[in-house]
Amino acid sequence: MKNTKKLAAVMMMLLLALGMLAGCGEKTPETVSEIVKVGALNGPTGMGMVQMMDMTDKYEITTYQAPTDVVAKITNGEIDVAAVPSNLAAVLYNKTEGQIVAISPITLGVLHILGNNVDVEDVEDLKGMTIVASGQGGTPEYVLQKVLADAGLTIYEDVNVEWLSNHAEVNTKLLTTEGCVAMIPEPFVSTALAAKKDGVENIFDVNDLWDEATGEELPMGVLIATKSFVEERENDLKVLLKDLEASVEYVNENPAEAAKDIVAKGFIGKEEIAKAAIPNCNIVVFTGDDAEEGRKMLKTFNETLFEMNKASIGGKLPNEDLYY
Repeated sequence: MKNTKKLAAVMMMLLLALGMLAGCGEKTPETVSEIVKVGALNGPTGMGMVQMMDMTDKYEITTYQAPTDVVAKITNGEIDVAAVPSNLAAVLYNKTEGQIVAISPITLGVLHILGNNVDVEDVEDLKGMTIVASGQGGTPEYVLQKVLADAGLTIYEDVNVEWLSNHAEVNTKLLTTEGCVAMIPEPFVSTALAAKKDGVENIFDVNDLWDEATGEELPMGVLIATKSFVEERENDLKVLLKDLEASVEYVNENPAEAAKDIVAKGFIGKEEIAKAAIPNCNIVVFTGDDAEEGRKMLKTFNETLFEMNKASIGGKLPNEDLYY
């Protein structure tokens, strides 16, 4: 009987020790093995990283004005991780023959359609009109094409699009031209509405229109990493995702405080506009149990664009190894 009790006690201690070892193995490290170089965009993707920008012992975060500025940096290994428009993840994956990994959507639908004294209630009412926008050849064009098609309208036939070079120009035209219809993302939407111009109103949330057309939310921005970084520095990636999750939570749950940081980092000029924009920026990150939701969202997005225009995602559907 004594030997049986001793054996049971020893087995219990072994089980506890194994459990502790397993727990230690799964625990996210506290810091990175070396500085992680990150490329963010001057918009919602960068806004979600404001807390991380102060963690200079872990991250070197550079903000770029356009996605094209990031492409060369990530493909030649100058940066490890980058925020890019969602279709660009697949394009780069195909271009590099699988050397890019999509980690998670980091912004959902930020596009809205606004009007300046226009009589539009349903998407079908856009027939015969011109929409002013920026982002030709990128996610905005393909998203607009899909939501119009879902309403029975053909882009460039039933609805014309005037493409301008940047969102600021689109905002200016919206505010100065009566009868103008414009598609712009946050935080430009909040900037336009803050002008309090008579007749300027938000007509459609394009994220809602995409959801109606595809059954999934719209992933506008995605966090990508080089395959070598994911494979060789997986613990560093886990630390980054933990810090990003905390930063995103801070921004979304404390818009007044986060607005100060967003202005200080140069993303938006005024705190009141930043505070108003945050809820509509749909800043997210999908980790842990939510990771599959993010993967599903990106797959639907890529499949939808592939059906419309193969070139929009680099000519072919990515393999499963695109998705982290």
